[in-house]
Amino acid sequence: MTHDHTCVFNALKSALMLAWVGGGLGHAATVSSNVYTLRVGDSQASVVNGVLFDGRYIWGAVQNPDGGTLVKITQTGVILSSTPVGSGPDGMAYDGANIWVTDYSSNDVTIVSAGGNVVKTIELPSANPEGILFDGKYIWVANNGAGANSLSKFDAVSQTLVATYPVGLDPDGVAFDGTAIWVTNSYSNNVWKINRDTGAYIDSYSTGIFPTSVVYDGANIWVGNGTGTGVDVGSPVSGVGTVAKIRAADGTILGTYTVGNHVRGLVYDGTSIWVCNANDNTVSRLRASKVALLGTFATGKGPRAVAFDGSKIWIANSGENSLTVIAPVTPGSTGDTSFARGANRSAAFGGVGYAGPPNTRNFRIPIGRPGRSNGITPEVVAQREVVAGGSISPMLDLILDTN
Repeated sequence: MTHDHTCVFNALKSALMLAWVGGGLGHAATVSSNVYTLRVGDSQASVVNGVLFDGRYIWGAVQNPDGGTLVKITQTGVILSSTPVGSGPDGMAYDGANIWVTDYSSNDVTIVSAGGNVVKTIELPSANPEGILFDGKYIWVANNGAGANSLSKFDAVSQTLVATYPVGLDPDGVAFDGTAIWVTNSYSNNVWKINRDTGAYIDSYSTGIFPTSVVYDGANIWVGNGTGTGVDVGSPVSGVGTVAKIRAADGTILGTYTVGNHVRGLVYDGTSIWVCNANDNTVSRLRASKVALLGTFATGKGPRAVAFDGSKIWIANSGENSLTVIAPVTPGSTGDTSFARGANRSAAFGGVGYAGPPNTRNFRIPIGRPGRSNGITPEVVAQREVVAGGSISPMLDLILDTN
């Protein structure tokens, strides 16, 4: 293309863009969300290590000073039950009838019925179980303890151990792509793909440093890489958190994207990947196709796990006794008032719905590193903090210009 052709092309492109935005060929969509704080646990010293949606209820894995509990919550924020489970409950999986919860400190897995009753506790000596997954038939548990480096497979119906398979160093997150099991190996800086039936190793793929979380979006595997000491690196990395996108069919790395500090939890909501940035006390939202940062929300301290209930995002804060709930606002409405009405305000609920005109602060959210081939494509983003009288928890309005 000659210089003259390039100039003409750029001029036409600019004219078309102006026509698209200003001439009615397109419009800027506005997406708003309210952010709530839901207090759980026995005391202010409690922390929330995990969160799960079972199709009807939210479950929180709470670590209290005097022991762990599994808290059952309605989608409107009402706490229904609290079941004692070990000392430090962590990951959770739902098998269609029961909740399975790992306990890193107690070295066991507790099975709790949908009604909140303990069904069974399975001891896993020295395993330090962490990540857990239900694949439709089996429960998979990542054994993170020193020297354990394995995945345990349980039959969900008989609730018995089927087999234990060796994996990489310090396995953490587990995902299922419909055919194979994927497990992140935190100190191997990779993710393994293994045969669901035999546990045989299929392949491994390099990730970033200290991969912890993993989620499947129907076509791709997403791996969250936190801050840690990588075996092949040898020194801690501070201030770096990335998400790797891997095509499940052939293991092709489609991109590695910079987000916040110390990624520690992922969830897919059908269009976006939500990323917990544990050291930044934020959660980032990434568009899954044509990856772009859609927004960053403030959370409680140490966000560690995240769940999607079909409309709201629930975040477990491992540095305090709270869940952060991100609820969408339908254009023209005053917010998710059903959540506010149904919540237990006196004991657990710390937020209310949208509260009138916000005090606006517009800014562009940092997007990776300029010039990086796999950097996240910038979007025009503004966050607005809602200010209201009384002791109302902070809420954020995310205004997204999708161009």
